[in-house]
Amino acid sequence: MSRDQFMARHKANHLNVAYAPDAATADRALLVKAALFAELGVQVHLCGDTAL
Repeated sequence: MSRDQFMARHKANHLNVAYAPDAATADRALLVKAALFAELGVQVHLCGDTAL
């Protein structure tokens, strides 16, 4: 996904990041963070490749 494609869909000029010590933990953090925002009523769009 290019920067322009991402920004065309994303309605803000920033993104959320979760840092983790390894790929598996990063994937889990991504899933938890996305679920939290979805439960709060925020529409969530994921981009990129994950093991999920």
